[in-house]
Amino acid sequence: MSTHDRSPQSRAYDPSGMLQIALGLPLQIREGWAIGRAAPLPHPPDSPANIVVCGMGGSAIGGDLLSAYLAPRISLPIVVVRGYEVPAFVGPHSIVIASSYSGNTEETLAATASAERAGAAVLKITSGGRLGEAAARTGNVILVPGGLSPRAALGYLMPPALAALERWGLTGPCQEEVAEAVTVLEGIAAEAAPAIPAPENKARLLGDELLGRVPAVFAASPGLEAVARRWKGQFNENSKTLATWNMFPELNHNETVGWGAPPEIASLFSVVLLLDGTEPAHLLRRIRMTRDLAFRGAGGVYEVRARGTGRLARLLSLVFWGDLVSIYLAYRRGVDPTPVETIDAIKEGLSRAE
Repeated sequence: MSTHDRSPQSRAYDPSGMLQIALGLPLQIREGWAIGRAAPLPHPPDSPANIVVCGMGGSAIGGDLLSAYLAPRISLPIVVVRGYEVPAFVGPHSIVIASSYSGNTEETLAATASAERAGAAVLKITSGGRLGEAAARTGNVILVPGGLSPRAALGYLMPPALAALERWGLTGPCQEEVAEAVTVLEGIAAEAAPAIPAPENKARLLGDELLGRVPAVFAASPGLEAVARRWKGQFNENSKTLATWNMFPELNHNETVGWGAPPEIASLFSVVLLLDGTEPAHLLRRIRMTRDLAFRGAGGVYEVRARGTGRLARLLSLVFWGDLVSIYLAYRRGVDPTPVETIDAIKEGLSRAE
């Protein structure tokens, strides 16, 4: 019996086992990487000019994290498309990765079709659905295990895409960084298991601290923008609460002034600062000044620091903390982290309207 199964709170509020699934991210990343390394791939363009990832929600965030990780080591631009159409620059020299965990995402299916019409080399990553059926006929698909919520399948979406890019010779070797990331996440999973009480369990503790507040998640640099966006989405879907996100130094040119709102408004928000650990001194000074001058009226200010040596481990460690915090906050709010009823209702309404 797992520690998750022994937790009365998780049985009451989490009948689908979202916490246990989230704690399995290290294994999922290992499996996703192996699947991507072994899957047959389409031929890329002879002279690729750009990489486009098409996806929505939990299937799109892997593209954001892929771009964040590869920014220092790949010369091709990586663009994430959240919508029905790919940009006009997509053509025969483009690599398009269609990421839809369900395989039935309306926007991604449309964007993928437009990329194929433009002559792009298209790789599809999915657990099945219409995207998988279409790809099976052409052989340009990486099929991954199904049965999860898309936001809980990050390890089956990002690592296969990274493996494909490595195999195409676009990234350099990534195996060592993937292995380190798995090890780092395994350590966090042990520390954040439901059997570990607060304050030793830092994820549970932060979930407790955020109860009754709107999380404002701020990345310490543009390189962590995707992570802050992930935290915001996980609070929305898992915790069933509003959240916001931004990044330094951009927020110093707009949002900083907004914290001059009346105290009864500012105190409704709690700030979560995401730190990579490699920030230069001038950026840390900026963050400290902003904390002292702008965030004084916030309901709380908390720091979460990345772990690991490699860039991938640091990115994914912050993602992992956010996933776990959002689920523990759901427990504190007394809500089931798995259902997304409003999303499902909108999808159903749109399908009936067609």
